[in-house]
Amino acid sequence: PPPPPPPPPQELLAAAAAPPPPPELAPAAEVVDVDATKAMLAESPLYDALARLNERSGTLYENEAISVSVEQEYRGSQGRLLVTVHNEYETPTAVVDLSLDLDVGGSGLRYHVGPLSSTTLPAPGDSAAAQVMLECMQPFDEAPAAVLAFAIAGQRYQLKIALPSLFTKFLEPVDLAPQVFVQRWATLGAPGLECMQTFAANAGPANAAFARPRLETLVNLAFVAGVDDNQGTILSAAAALRTGTENAGGDKISVGCLLRLEMNEAYRAYRLTVRTAVPRVSASLAAAIQKVL
Repeated sequence: PPPPPPPPPQELLAAAAAPPPPPELAPAAEVVDVDATKAMLAESPLYDALARLNERSGTLYENEAISVSVEQEYRGSQGRLLVTVHNEYETPTAVVDLSLDLDVGGSGLRYHVGPLSSTTLPAPGDSAAAQVMLECMQPFDEAPAAVLAFAIAGQRYQLKIALPSLFTKFLEPVDLAPQVFVQRWATLGAPGLECMQTFAANAGPANAAFARPRLETLVNLAFVAGVDDNQGTILSAAAALRTGTENAGGDKISVGCLLRLEMNEAYRAYRLTVRTAVPRVSASLAAAIQKVL
């Protein structure tokens, strides 16, 4: 008979006894980043209603998966927002691992984000809410943003949306006697403190009947009677930007804002002059007023 086969080498015996190697793990799904802030600031009627038209509550952003609504309230240098995220799917789809944070950029806003009422929206129509506290610490130009992270069907997303908390939300009207307005206007006449713009009337007629109530409501201005108004074609107004930053005496710092608005109804045009002690506030306030007129 033929001789028996030789025994297998020891390394094969060891390999046979060892457990098989674990399968290679699939790479984690990449996070899909969506930044909607620029589009919202430029052309979103939903954003404009809450940011510039001072609607107290409403839908801020929506797509086919989720929507975000806010309720907002401001007093002095502080603001409070209730941010609610809704599952907008039409078919049973869960939104999971939901989180909310803020990106305030270089605004200097101080903020606190409370916990979401839920981190999972299991079905269409479900929602979760969190309270956001803001405090204006210095003049700022850019709008803060909310950053939402969530997952749908294993795919992770990060969505960045603009919040309606523009610096004008922290303005308060200041009542001034006409002689005080004239004196303060003169003290703010140094180069660089004034911003002047000429622009067309887009929201309505260029007259006091339209402009005054709109600016009182939307920009929180107090109008000063008794200053040269050129037969009702010039408006003078005052406000203060409130901040939570304290001076050496422990008082919170405010930035006084004065403006003169010249109206030409026949040509549907305005000439706006804003003076403050902070050049960037002068420019930002002028831009904010132009957008609502």
